[in-house]
Amino acid sequence: MAEGIETIEKKQDGRKKNGGKRTGSCRKPLLDKAEIERVEKVSRVRILGAIRKKLPETLSRPDLEMVALDYFRRLGHDNHRRVSKLYAWEEKKSKTSWGGQAVDYGKIAAAGVQTMKAADLHRFLVACALVSDLYCPGYNPRQSLDKNSNLAQTASRYRVDAAKTATAVRAELSKKPHNHALKKEKARSTSSKATPTK
Repeated sequence: MAEGIETIEKKQDGRKKNGGKRTGSCRKPLLDKAEIERVEKVSRVRILGAIRKKLPETLSRPDLEMVALDYFRRLGHDNHRRVSKLYAWEEKKSKTSWGGQAVDYGKIAAAGVQTMKAADLHRFLVACALVSDLYCPGYNPRQSLDKNSNLAQTASRYRVDAAKTATAVRAELSKKPHNHALKKEKARSTSSKATPTK
């Protein structure tokens, strides 16, 4: 019995010295986690390289949709809402895996993208690139649009007068509070007339 235990211990010591491989075994050595990870990473890089070499000059429809939707998913929740409003997509809530209700913007965008023509998909990609510039910082809401931003530069390329647009919006919004106040005053006067005096 003692001899048997000594033999087992010698075998275990031999495995430790040989990096866990059985002595005299014909089996391939097992890869450790780092090696497995490296194999996976290098394989993926080579797959990407092979795909890049085979890509045509003009993207196919599946490739174009993949790029558009992947870009959309990376925008973040607030920008998802902005793009949905820009395209007037219906923001229906659906059941989540945890039992709650939420708007699946990825699913909504996928349905919208599938109905687009190639030219519309190109425009969608540009809109996704510009939508982050719609954000106005809460700490400085009066901050004007940066001239070096994508939105400002694209507006300049397409001869959209940003300053003129801002002036028109300012004039439009300045009228709304006044009209709202008049409606409130009218509603109060109407209700006071309708209330009988004692």
